[in-house]
Amino acid sequence: MPRSVRSSRRRPLGSPGSLGSLAALLLAAALTACTGGSGGSGGSGATGAASLTGAEPKVSVTPQADPVHAGLPLDAYAFDKEQLKVMQQAQDILTDACMHRLGFAAFKNSNTYANTGGERGSTGIGLVDAEYAKKFGYRTGGAVPDRPRDKNKQDPNETAALYGPQDGAPARPGAPEGGCSGEATRKLYPQSGKAGTKLLDELTQQTNDRARGDSRVVSAIDQWSVCMRDAGFQVKTPWELQDMEGTRWTGPVTSEEITAATTDVSCKQKSKLTDTWTAVLTAYQNTAVEKNKDGLGQEKKNLAEQVKTAGKVLKDGTA
Repeated sequence: MPRSVRSSRRRPLGSPGSLGSLAALLLAAALTACTGGSGGSGGSGATGAASLTGAEPKVSVTPQADPVHAGLPLDAYAFDKEQLKVMQQAQDILTDACMHRLGFAAFKNSNTYANTGGERGSTGIGLVDAEYAKKFGYRTGGAVPDRPRDKNKQDPNETAALYGPQDGAPARPGAPEGGCSGEATRKLYPQSGKAGTKLLDELTQQTNDRARGDSRVVSAIDQWSVCMRDAGFQVKTPWELQDMEGTRWTGPVTSEEITAATTDVSCKQKSKLTDTWTAVLTAYQNTAVEKNKDGLGQEKKNLAEQVKTAGKVLKDGTA
């Protein structure tokens, strides 16, 4: 399955700050498992993305009314929101059928995949949504409600049937390789004859890396750091605060975390870091798309075939 779910997946590289809910993590894992080779630029059949080396592109930095949802060029080659919903619903149906076949008649997977990410306030430059910061600080998927199966320890037999053997536990008799989750993924995203989104993944990584090293982004980060220091926070990059989720930012959200988060967002606005990041990343992605049109086009066709398969599952329950 292609990892296109994270394209726009403008999460900060190396930061857990916008990884989203458990659903997003599970889906990303499944996507990663199914990536295959894809044609490079020009449709030559060579694997790998065309190099993005060269001079920094010209950019025009303009205010973004909604930076969290600002569209990026590579988004056009990933699942859109409705397609992703169809894929997730099909995943649920196939997983449930397999679990019922193994004797777990009450199993229902929809509480895992129903909400893919909840609210999020981050892009590739970290937290940028002021209202989100006021409510949730740096916590990801802040508005996703607790899921029923999260509240109780899952039956180890059910876990083994769903995901395969865990922590040395024996496999569930009759369970497919990788559990029912793995079986559903293979049916929806067959590796043979259906390339994944290796090219899209490579370009997403490359453009994020180039944007993070771009002189205009680096300069804006320096200005952001000065702003934060003036407010009492000794940090050099936005990810230092964001990365504290799970370490310093644990338990109930505190006033200290809210202050840090709202100051972070305010300084990004004052330094124009948010708008600069979006403009620079857009420019690099435009270049990437231009150099890799054929390969990206083929991968988009692969996604359409996968959506077609998922539609069949929704219609008659089988892949």
